[in-house]
Amino acid sequence: MKNAVAQAAEHIEKTHGKSKREVGAVPAEKALGWLRNGNTRFMRGTVRKDGATAKDRARIASEQHPHSVILSCSDSRVPPEVIFDQKLGEISVVRTAGQALDAGVVGSIEYAVQNYGANLVVVLGHESCDAIGSALRVVEGAQMESANMMSFANDLKARLLKFKGIPQSPNLSEEGWSNVDGVARDLLLRSEILRDAVTSGEVKIVRAMYHLDSGNVEFK
Repeated sequence: MKNAVAQAAEHIEKTHGKSKREVGAVPAEKALGWLRNGNTRFMRGTVRKDGATAKDRARIASEQHPHSVILSCSDSRVPPEVIFDQKLGEISVVRTAGQALDAGVVGSIEYAVQNYGANLVVVLGHESCDAIGSALRVVEGAQMESANMMSFANDLKARLLKFKGIPQSPNLSEEGWSNVDGVARDLLLRSEILRDAVTSGEVKIVRAMYHLDSGNVEFK
């Protein structure tokens, strides 16, 4: 039998730095429905008038409980708060070129899931993504203009290698979906917090693609 000291050491090793996840009040499927409805309003031009008043600012000044985390491209045409018609305090947004991942990005998503109770994570790509176009050129041997830009391009490159030497699809749709699928997979590979939350059934990761002309977000 383990002595008391060994048992205590094992307990500390397993639990040190870990805290119980804050489970949000909004289930993932309900949050997904809100995003779908919001995107429909955006496409129809019937966006909400509430959610951005002085009263709303006061309501969330001391705490926040976003129902979803959106990881999207930093492209100026794809602001998640707008295309999902979500207001102050309703979604946590992380944006990088081509949804590129690094420790800071993964940690930001973890933070919203762990501490704010977000039960839905959406990996949102979009058609005609310039970052993906650049990464495809890197796949073919090109270099970006700086080491920083090469960093994000190399992250995307790993998910786009299968497109080496073949013609690009219209609007980079196939390449965009491949990247989104890979990001969703890599989030689970790189994050124990997300793996545990998804395995428990509390959190859901979904993949989506924004269509620039129609404004529609396609989920899968």
